[in-house]
Amino acid sequence: MRALEMGIYDDLDTQTQPVLHINVFESNVIVFGGHMSGKTTFLKTLLVRMHQNIEDGDAEETYIIDFGGNLGEYSKLPMVAACFDNSNEENVRRVFKTVEKKLEKNIKALKSTQFYEAYHAADGKKPGHITLIIDNINAFLSDERYISYQETLLKFCRDGLSKGLSVVFSASDTSNGLSKFLSSFGWKLAFDLPSDVYVDVFGRRINEPMKNAGRGITIIGGKQRELQTFLPFENEREDLEAFLGKMADFSHTVEKLQGFGDELTEQNFAEYSAEHTSVQTVETQGDWITVGLDYYEHKPVVVDLKEMHSIGVYGKKKFGKTNLLQILLRSIQKKHPDYRIVLMDDGRKQLLEFYDEQNEHHVYMDKIEQLTEFLDKEGYYAKTGNKLFQEQETPTTVFVLQNKMLFQSSGKNLLSNFSKMTATAEEKGYYFIYPDIRKIGNSDREAESFLNNSFSVVFLLDNIAEFIADKGSRSVFGEMDAKELKNEYARCELGDGYFYDIDSDDLKKMRFLKA
Repeated sequence: MRALEMGIYDDLDTQTQPVLHINVFESNVIVFGGHMSGKTTFLKTLLVRMHQNIEDGDAEETYIIDFGGNLGEYSKLPMVAACFDNSNEENVRRVFKTVEKKLEKNIKALKSTQFYEAYHAADGKKPGHITLIIDNINAFLSDERYISYQETLLKFCRDGLSKGLSVVFSASDTSNGLSKFLSSFGWKLAFDLPSDVYVDVFGRRINEPMKNAGRGITIIGGKQRELQTFLPFENEREDLEAFLGKMADFSHTVEKLQGFGDELTEQNFAEYSAEHTSVQTVETQGDWITVGLDYYEHKPVVVDLKEMHSIGVYGKKKFGKTNLLQILLRSIQKKHPDYRIVLMDDGRKQLLEFYDEQNEHHVYMDKIEQLTEFLDKEGYYAKTGNKLFQEQETPTTVFVLQNKMLFQSSGKNLLSNFSKMTATAEEKGYYFIYPDIRKIGNSDREAESFLNNSFSVVFLLDNIAEFIADKGSRSVFGEMDAKELKNEYARCELGDGYFYDIDSDDLKKMRFLKA
């Protein structure tokens, strides 16, 4: 990629206005300015110039963290691999993890060679280049969610250029610890700042420029130069649309990191799915229930009714447990209307909405004694002391077990029975759904063991590291390292959670479908 024409500057020594060329391969770039001073316009122009100046063999990928909220339309440019705002931490984490992986790949390929030398080597084999753009870096640095990212970002700024990473920031001033980053930026530009902030940026007193948008100051050849940056287009709305149209046949494309909107629904599922397939298409591939998409590959997360006969759900209040149960039960009843549904509720009556009194396949109860009697009478399992019990052939049955007494010592025998029934669930046609797992009394390790050993898959609608550290040490997640998980995954937004296939030891962070 050639040096980019980003504006003109006043060269008072020669009484000329040369073109301002900036080469993002050779230097990190930071642009300062107040509100509406031209910072974001500079970034837009940079993105357009990068596409206009790409050369054969260039391998460029651009990642944008848009804390200013103004670069969304430019995310459609073919070299932009990701453009995320500050609404979802997991998306920002995905950008950092992806950039780190790209750098590791470059380090192995470059060995001891510097990136710039390898890029211009005679053999024509150019290593990949990455540009990381953060619009409004002050907001990023001040957000508590991203404090742990600052050390990695500082490393990107200091060491990235030699390995094929250029960093571009926009900022309003040097607050929030930004000063420690400045030594890594070869290009510093400033538009319309208070006089003391110019000193913070350039380390010297500055003659302030005219107060026009895009009019600013930089240092060239050790001297202050006043500059005027170019606009990306004469008429942004119309010209950007036309430019994107021209880019439709652009030969250089990148794999895009997809982000989720506010909700994942059946209507927009294909839009977010990596395969662009609908829920209905996914479910024709097996006896599957689609519950959402995984965060990193955007592939469907499914419950396989042929394999997963015992499902547990952990989670905090109002975080989506009922929504998940709706997906599971409605899909089961739609696919298999002849299945018996046994709803074991408690005083909260939260399962009443799933009970159809007119449906002969529905059974509803809210007391432990009722369930014990039902299992005995219908030939599922003998109640204590019944030596005359005879096991009977039973219909395929889905037990929905939400009564909180199950998770107390008094429910230990039932949990033990269900654990034994789970062992023959595939043969007998039994399914067990625990839609709200409660903590078992601290002394009752036996009941806890019955429960944990019965699951084939569990869902967690909570922040996994915090859950394990706080109350999940004796759950199925208890052997996992909370510190490692905190580093691996960001905090959950509403609609997020985890899918854990116990048999394959497969943990996925996911976005749940909205029922």
